[in-house]
Amino acid sequence: MYHGIDFSGAARPGDDIWLASARPTGDGLRLDACQSASERFDTTGREAVLDALRAWLADVEGVAGLDVSFGLPRVLVPADASESWRAFLRWFAATFADADGKSMQAALKQRARASDADGIELKRLTDGPTGASSPYSFITRYQTLHGIRDVLAPLVLDGQVSVEPMAPSEGPTLCEIYPAATLGGLGLPDEQYKGNKHDGERARREQIVAGLREWGVAMDDALAARLVDESGGDALDAVVGTVAVARAVEDDFAVEEERYDPLEGYIYA
Repeated sequence: MYHGIDFSGAARPGDDIWLASARPTGDGLRLDACQSASERFDTTGREAVLDALRAWLADVEGVAGLDVSFGLPRVLVPADASESWRAFLRWFAATFADADGKSMQAALKQRARASDADGIELKRLTDGPTGASSPYSFITRYQTLHGIRDVLAPLVLDGQVSVEPMAPSEGPTLCEIYPAATLGGLGLPDEQYKGNKHDGERARREQIVAGLREWGVAMDDALAARLVDESGGDALDAVVGTVAVARAVEDDFAVEEERYDPLEGYIYA
Protein backbone atom coordinates (compact mmCIF):
# COMPACT_ATOMS: atom_id res chain seq x y z
CA MET A 1 0.00 0.00 0.00
CA TYR A 2 1.05 3.56 -0.69
CA HIS A 3 -0.10 6.34 1.62
CA GLY A 4 -0.01 10.12 1.28
CA ILE A 5 -0.32 12.35 4.35
CA ASP A 6 -1.02 16.04 3.99
CA PHE A 7 0.37 17.23 7.32
CA SER A 8 -0.51 20.19 9.52
CA GLY A 9 0.86 21.63 12.75
CA ALA A 10 -2.34 23.53 13.55
CA ALA A 11 -3.66 23.58 17.10
CA ARG A 12 -6.65 21.47 16.04
CA PRO A 13 -5.46 19.66 12.92
CA GLY A 14 -8.21 17.05 12.72
CA ASP A 15 -9.72 18.65 9.63
CA ASP A 16 -6.37 19.79 8.16
CA ILE A 17 -4.40 16.53 8.16
CA TRP A 18 -5.61 14.16 5.45
CA LEU A 19 -4.60 10.57 4.76
CA ALA A 20 -4.98 8.83 1.41
CA SER A 21 -4.29 5.15 0.76
CA ALA A 22 -3.84 3.51 -2.64
CA ARG A 23 -2.94 0.06 -3.92
CA PRO A 24 -0.48 -0.41 -6.77
CA THR A 25 -2.06 -2.02 -9.82
CA GLY A 26 -0.74 -3.21 -13.14
CA ASP A 27 -1.16 0.21 -14.70
CA GLY A 28 -1.08 2.66 -11.80
CA LEU A 29 -2.87 2.98 -8.47
CA ARG A 30 -6.30 2.23 -7.05
CA LEU A 31 -7.39 4.84 -4.49
CA ASP A 32 -9.00 2.99 -1.60
CA ALA A 33 -9.59 5.81 0.89
CA CYS A 34 -9.07 9.49 1.56
CA GLN A 35 -10.07 10.77 4.99
CA SER A 36 -9.33 13.62 7.34
CA ALA A 37 -7.57 12.79 10.58
CA SER A 38 -10.75 13.56 12.50
CA GLU A 39 -12.56 10.90 10.47
CA ARG A 40 -9.75 8.36 10.64
CA PHE A 41 -8.90 8.81 14.32
CA ASP A 42 -12.14 10.28 15.74
CA THR A 43 -10.35 13.19 17.42
CA THR A 44 -9.39 16.77 16.56
CA GLY A 45 -6.87 18.20 19.07
CA ARG A 46 -3.19 18.37 18.13
CA GLU A 47 -1.77 16.07 20.79
CA ALA A 48 -4.43 13.41 20.30
CA VAL A 49 -4.24 13.56 16.49
CA LEU A 50 -0.44 13.36 16.42
CA ASP A 51 -0.42 10.51 18.94
CA ALA A 52 -2.88 8.61 16.75
CA LEU A 53 -0.98 9.41 13.57
CA ARG A 54 2.28 8.24 15.12
CA ALA A 55 0.71 4.96 16.21
CA TRP A 56 -0.83 4.49 12.76
CA LEU A 57 2.48 5.08 11.01
CA ALA A 58 4.25 2.60 13.27
CA ASP A 59 1.91 -0.16 12.09
CA VAL A 60 1.07 0.95 8.57
CA GLU A 61 1.47 -1.48 5.69
CA GLY A 62 3.72 -0.30 2.89
CA VAL A 63 5.17 3.19 2.33
CA ALA A 64 3.87 6.51 3.65
CA GLY A 65 4.85 9.92 2.29
CA LEU A 66 4.49 12.94 4.58
CA ASP A 67 4.24 16.51 3.35
CA VAL A 68 6.50 18.01 6.02
CA SER A 69 10.18 18.92 6.19
CA PHE A 70 12.27 16.05 7.56
CA GLY A 71 15.23 18.29 8.41
CA LEU A 72 16.84 21.72 8.55
CA PRO A 73 19.59 23.41 6.54
CA ARG A 74 22.93 21.93 7.61
CA VAL A 75 24.38 25.29 8.63
CA LEU A 76 21.79 25.59 11.43
CA VAL A 77 22.66 22.27 13.06
CA PRO A 78 25.52 22.20 15.61
CA ALA A 79 28.54 20.08 14.79
CA ASP A 80 27.85 17.48 17.48
CA ALA A 81 24.37 16.90 16.00
CA SER A 82 25.59 16.75 12.40
CA GLU A 83 27.10 13.27 12.49
CA SER A 84 23.89 11.65 11.27
CA TRP A 85 20.22 12.34 10.70
CA ARG A 86 19.38 10.40 13.86
CA ALA A 87 21.76 12.65 15.82
CA PHE A 88 19.96 15.64 14.34
CA LEU A 89 16.60 14.24 15.46
CA ARG A 90 17.86 13.83 19.02
CA TRP A 91 19.20 17.39 19.06
CA PHE A 92 16.02 18.85 17.56
CA ALA A 93 13.70 17.02 19.96
CA ALA A 94 15.76 18.12 22.98
CA THR A 95 16.40 21.69 21.85
CA PHE A 96 12.79 22.43 20.98
CA ALA A 97 11.11 20.21 23.56
CA ASP A 98 9.12 23.11 25.02
CA ALA A 99 9.04 25.38 21.97
CA ASP A 100 6.17 26.53 19.84
CA GLY A 101 6.47 27.31 16.15
CA LYS A 102 7.24 30.99 16.68
CA SER A 103 9.99 30.45 19.25
CA MET A 104 11.57 27.71 17.15
CA GLN A 105 11.53 30.02 14.14
CA ALA A 106 13.12 32.85 16.15
CA ALA A 107 15.88 30.56 17.42
CA LEU A 108 16.65 29.26 13.94
CA LYS A 109 16.71 32.77 12.49
CA GLN A 110 19.21 33.73 15.18
CA ARG A 111 21.38 30.75 14.27
CA ALA A 112 21.19 31.82 10.62
CA ARG A 113 22.29 35.37 11.49
CA ALA A 114 25.25 33.98 13.43
CA SER A 115 26.34 31.83 10.50
CA ASP A 116 28.10 32.73 7.27
CA ALA A 117 24.95 31.99 5.27
CA ASP A 118 23.27 34.61 3.12
CA GLY A 119 19.82 35.32 4.54
CA ILE A 120 17.85 34.28 7.61
CA GLU A 121 15.14 31.98 6.20
CA LEU A 122 17.46 29.41 4.68
CA LYS A 123 16.50 26.46 2.51
CA ARG A 124 17.81 22.93 2.30
CA LEU A 125 19.47 21.59 -0.83
CA THR A 126 16.23 19.79 -1.68
CA ASP A 127 13.94 22.80 -1.18
CA GLY A 128 15.06 25.17 -3.92
CA PRO A 129 14.83 22.81 -6.91
CA THR A 130 11.39 21.56 -5.83
CA GLY A 131 9.99 25.00 -5.00
CA ALA A 132 9.52 24.21 -1.30
CA SER A 133 9.63 26.91 1.37
CA SER A 134 12.23 27.18 4.10
CA PRO A 135 11.43 24.64 6.84
CA TYR A 136 10.98 27.47 9.35
CA SER A 137 9.13 30.04 7.28
CA PHE A 138 5.88 31.64 8.40
CA ILE A 139 4.07 28.98 6.40
CA THR A 140 5.98 25.92 7.59
CA ARG A 141 7.23 26.60 11.12
CA TYR A 142 4.48 24.74 13.00
CA GLN A 143 4.48 21.87 10.50
CA THR A 144 8.22 21.40 10.87
CA LEU A 145 8.23 21.61 14.66
CA HIS A 146 5.44 19.12 15.21
CA GLY A 147 6.34 16.90 12.29
CA ILE A 148 9.93 16.38 13.42
CA ARG A 149 9.59 16.61 17.20
CA ASP A 150 6.27 14.84 17.72
CA VAL A 151 6.12 12.37 14.84
CA LEU A 152 9.45 11.57 13.20
CA ALA A 153 11.81 11.73 16.17
CA PRO A 154 9.84 9.32 18.41
CA LEU A 155 9.24 6.86 15.58
CA VAL A 156 12.82 6.84 14.29
CA LEU A 157 14.65 6.95 17.61
CA ASP A 158 12.49 4.10 18.94
CA GLY A 159 13.31 2.05 15.85
CA GLN A 160 9.68 1.76 14.74
CA VAL A 161 10.05 2.91 11.13
CA SER A 162 12.41 3.05 8.19
CA VAL A 163 13.03 6.44 6.55
CA GLU A 164 14.28 6.84 3.01
CA PRO A 165 16.90 7.79 2.09
CA MET A 166 18.48 8.84 5.41
CA ALA A 167 17.74 5.94 7.74
CA PRO A 168 16.59 2.78 5.95
CA SER A 169 15.84 -0.12 8.29
CA GLU A 170 13.12 -2.62 9.11
CA GLY A 171 9.49 -1.63 9.58
CA PRO A 172 7.08 0.63 7.71
CA THR A 173 8.83 3.05 5.35
CA LEU A 174 8.40 6.82 5.48
CA CYS A 175 9.60 9.45 3.03
CA GLU A 176 9.20 13.19 2.52
CA ILE A 177 6.93 14.44 -0.25
CA TYR A 178 5.83 17.82 -1.60
CA PRO A 179 2.59 17.59 -3.62
CA ALA A 180 3.10 20.86 -5.50
CA ALA A 181 6.34 19.51 -6.97
CA THR A 182 4.62 16.29 -8.00
CA LEU A 183 1.81 18.21 -9.67
CA GLY A 184 4.33 20.31 -11.54
CA GLY A 185 6.13 17.19 -12.69
CA LEU A 186 2.86 15.80 -14.03
CA GLY A 187 2.11 19.00 -15.91
CA LEU A 188 -0.91 19.77 -13.71
CA PRO A 189 -1.82 23.01 -11.89
CA ASP A 190 0.45 23.38 -8.87
CA GLU A 191 -0.91 26.64 -7.48
CA GLN A 192 -4.18 28.54 -7.05
CA TYR A 193 -6.20 25.35 -6.68
CA LYS A 194 -7.00 25.56 -2.97
CA GLY A 195 -7.78 27.83 -0.06
CA ASN A 196 -10.79 29.78 -1.34
CA LYS A 197 -8.46 32.63 -2.34
CA HIS A 198 -8.44 32.51 -6.14
CA ASP A 199 -10.91 32.51 -8.98
CA GLY A 200 -11.13 29.18 -10.76
CA GLU A 201 -9.92 27.00 -7.89
CA ARG A 202 -12.63 24.39 -8.34
CA ALA A 203 -11.95 24.13 -12.07
CA ARG A 204 -8.25 23.57 -11.33
CA ARG A 205 -9.09 20.84 -8.82
CA GLU A 206 -11.27 19.20 -11.46
CA GLN A 207 -8.34 19.42 -13.90
CA ILE A 208 -6.00 17.86 -11.34
CA VAL A 209 -8.38 14.97 -10.63
CA ALA A 210 -8.78 14.33 -14.35
CA GLY A 211 -5.00 14.44 -14.76
CA LEU A 212 -4.45 11.99 -11.91
CA ARG A 213 -6.93 9.59 -13.48
CA GLU A 214 -5.17 9.92 -16.81
CA TRP A 215 -1.83 9.20 -15.11
CA GLY A 216 -3.28 5.99 -13.70
CA VAL A 217 -5.01 6.72 -10.39
CA ALA A 218 -8.30 4.80 -10.48
CA MET A 219 -10.95 6.09 -8.08
CA ASP A 220 -14.67 5.90 -7.54
CA ASP A 221 -16.68 8.88 -8.72
CA ALA A 222 -17.70 9.62 -5.13
CA LEU A 223 -14.06 9.92 -4.07
CA ALA A 224 -13.27 12.05 -7.10
CA ALA A 225 -16.14 14.37 -6.22
CA ARG A 226 -14.87 14.67 -2.66
CA LEU A 227 -11.43 15.71 -3.87
CA VAL A 228 -13.02 18.47 -5.92
CA ASP A 229 -15.44 19.56 -3.19
CA GLU A 230 -12.80 19.82 -0.42
CA SER A 231 -11.81 23.42 -1.06
CA GLY A 232 -8.81 23.43 1.25
CA GLY A 233 -7.01 21.11 -1.13
CA ASP A 234 -5.77 18.90 1.70
CA ALA A 235 -7.61 15.81 0.46
CA LEU A 236 -6.28 16.32 -3.04
CA ASP A 237 -2.72 16.86 -1.77
CA ALA A 238 -2.90 13.60 0.18
CA VAL A 239 -3.87 11.72 -2.98
CA VAL A 240 -1.09 13.40 -4.95
CA GLY A 241 1.17 12.15 -2.17
CA THR A 242 0.35 8.55 -3.07
CA VAL A 243 1.58 9.26 -6.59
CA ALA A 244 4.82 10.72 -5.22
CA VAL A 245 5.30 7.57 -3.15
CA ALA A 246 4.61 5.34 -6.15
CA ARG A 247 7.20 7.22 -8.21
CA ALA A 248 9.75 6.98 -5.40
CA VAL A 249 9.21 3.24 -5.00
CA GLU A 250 9.45 2.71 -8.75
CA ASP A 251 12.84 4.44 -8.71
CA ASP A 252 14.01 2.44 -5.65
CA PHE A 253 14.18 5.70 -3.67
CA ALA A 254 17.01 6.99 -5.85
CA VAL A 255 18.11 10.57 -5.19
CA GLU A 256 19.46 13.39 -7.31
CA GLU A 257 22.82 13.89 -5.63
CA GLU A 258 22.97 17.63 -6.30
CA ARG A 259 19.89 18.21 -4.12
CA TYR A 260 20.53 15.67 -1.38
CA ASP A 261 22.28 16.22 1.93
CA PRO A 262 21.79 13.19 4.24
CA LEU A 263 21.49 15.50 7.25
CA GLU A 264 18.82 17.72 5.71
CA GLY A 265 16.44 15.23 4.11
CA TYR A 266 15.15 14.72 0.58
CA ILE A 267 11.86 15.50 -1.15
CA TYR A 268 10.48 12.77 -3.40
CA ALA A 269 8.30 14.31 -6.08
